[in-house]
Amino acid sequence: MTTAPASAAPPHSPRGFADVLSQDDRTPFDEVFDFSAEGMAHPVLIAGDGPGVILMHELPGFVPEFWRLANWLRLAGFRVYAPALYDPPGSTLEELHMSVGRVGGMARACISRELRLFVKQGGSPISSWLRALSRHIHKDRGGHGVGVIGLCLTGNFAWSVAVDPSVAAAVAAEPSMPFNNPASLHVEPEEAEALKARRDLALKAYRFDGDPACRAARFSALERLLGERVETHVLPDEAQNPDGNPFPHAVLTKDLVAEDGQPTFEAAREVLDFMTKRLGV
Repeated sequence: MTTAPASAAPPHSPRGFADVLSQDDRTPFDEVFDFSAEGMAHPVLIAGDGPGVILMHELPGFVPEFWRLANWLRLAGFRVYAPALYDPPGSTLEELHMSVGRVGGMARACISRELRLFVKQGGSPISSWLRALSRHIHKDRGGHGVGVIGLCLTGNFAWSVAVDPSVAAAVAAEPSMPFNNPASLHVEPEEAEALKARRDLALKAYRFDGDPACRAARFSALERLLGERVETHVLPDEAQNPDGNPFPHAVLTKDLVAEDGQPTFEAAREVLDFMTKRLGV
């Protein structure tokens, strides 16, 4: 385990993604398709060109800081897929863009049969749908594989989706499920075994030290399962954006401080570098 991410090597530009990270574009994507698999269906917003990266929204939904991260990935050379996990197929772009305001994120997540927020053991059915989406993207985009990034509510899905061989790189930021078992990885036993068997997988995980939603026990369990194939980063609480959440939590979105040298900003730089090296941009 490391305590803070170092500045990434500069594969994208001599300034180490400074050209990308200097942008503060929070514009939602305007292309969408419906994806059906495993008896489930949801809209997926997409933008960009290059290897595919699945970026999964956090509990509130598509917050502005989510789109900033999505656009950083797009500018870094990826085709970004943002599944709308609370919304049914056929939702209009306007509905998807405004979905946070329709119903609170927690309420919408709680009524979903595909997300099991409070199950102490096991995972969520949505994982199989996300794996099917990854296979679809890999078939369409080719290359070394797909990147997966999960945030908060979806953080654990970064590794449950990475069970599938189509995934070449996974990032889990503040993985928070289940809410009532801080040491659980939120995977089925067979998923844990399949993940353990993936010797070619690289995974990074990030959390704030004092995050009550993602505690040290979860990272310890992940390290026991994957050993050296997972690289965990624990950021100091004082690195949180003072205008962010009520407690240190969203490393790559709301609690990020967009300044060189800030631990959260360097974490975003490191994620871009990681995806670039693993997916071959």
